[in-house]
Amino acid sequence: MILNWIPCHRKQERSFQGSYTFPLCARCTAILLGYLFLPFLFMISSFIFWWYIPILMIPLLIDGYTQKWKWRESNNFLRFITGFLFGIAQTILIVKSVLFLIQILM
Repeated sequence: MILNWIPCHRKQERSFQGSYTFPLCARCTAILLGYLFLPFLFMISSFIFWWYIPILMIPLLIDGYTQKWKWRESNNFLRFITGFLFGIAQTILIVKSVLFLIQILM
């Protein structure tokens, strides 16, 4: 299964539940969903700036590290939102990098 190649801790309490447990945690699921914005971001790339990347990544870093240091406990909703923003930030990085390389090579 392809999901076995994706690095994720797969802790059951951090996966969406109900009658079904996802094979990835809430944060990793949201990061992958953020990648789905790749085609849309290519279409509006002229309105996207490099400085969006750290702004969209900071919430995940704060959420992850404050939970790791046991300052507080996160929840799946917050993990999902911060993961989604992080996925979009990574997608912006990919889009901007590809467009930069195309500009250099042309």
